[in-house]
Amino acid sequence: MQGVFVGVVYGLVAFPISLLFITTDSVDLAVGGYAVVAGSIAMLMPGVAGIGLGIVAAIVASVLVGLISVKINKPNSTDPLTVVLATFGVATFIESAVLTFLGKDPMIRQPFDVFWNLGSIRISPQAGINVAIGLSLLGMLYCLLYRTSFGRDMRASAVNVIGAALAGIPVRAVWFGTYVVGGLLAGIAGILILYTTGTDYSSGTALTMSGFGAAVLFGLTSPLRGFAGGIIIGIVQAVALGYLPGGWATAAPLLFIFLVLVSGRVNVAKIAGGRA
Repeated sequence: MQGVFVGVVYGLVAFPISLLFITTDSVDLAVGGYAVVAGSIAMLMPGVAGIGLGIVAAIVASVLVGLISVKINKPNSTDPLTVVLATFGVATFIESAVLTFLGKDPMIRQPFDVFWNLGSIRISPQAGINVAIGLSLLGMLYCLLYRTSFGRDMRASAVNVIGAALAGIPVRAVWFGTYVVGGLLAGIAGILILYTTGTDYSSGTALTMSGFGAAVLFGLTSPLRGFAGGIIIGIVQAVALGYLPGGWATAAPLLFIFLVLVSGRVNVAKIAGGRA
């Protein structure tokens, strides 16, 4: 059960990774850093104000990355790897900043002293909050993609960026908006992880890798299915922690992703590049 609740967080991180990939052909490696920023600020400032400010800070960070990426990335003229490397630089900066100002001590909040008993399983109410928020966001994101003009423009940009531009769609504005949505989701994920398993200055890389792996499981071109991939990664991680030694347990999710890739169940060529 714990794996499902943590997997919800990974699913929220996977969604913007997949969404950005189909719209811009690149990946934002700083998405886990946004989550750490949100969690760190919420740790410093307790209560609803800290949560709100943490999410806003994550959005601000994604806005800065979006501005940099849109400036670098030009339709059909820039190697997407350039943008990926730029976001990696931002992720490294965020990690260093959190380490400098907050230190390397783990950050965690446990707001509940009571647990729900489901048979022999004890579940924190925070787990229910994670699932409720995750499913609610999933529904809203579906509506955003398939029931709004912005979602239509986003999907059009993903299919044919030149054709979308000729049709009058502001492609670069759509790209920028995708980064902002990613920052919002990552910020919420950072708050949830703070109240679930905790975070620290180096958690950004692990969250990005878990989110990327979750998106890869069902193909990077399926943002909504990436949420399900996050739950699978969370379950694999929980099972590994329960039955494997510490070192193997940490590597188990990445090993699982590797086995899925080499099994041929995923179109590796589509992951390497190309819009859906």
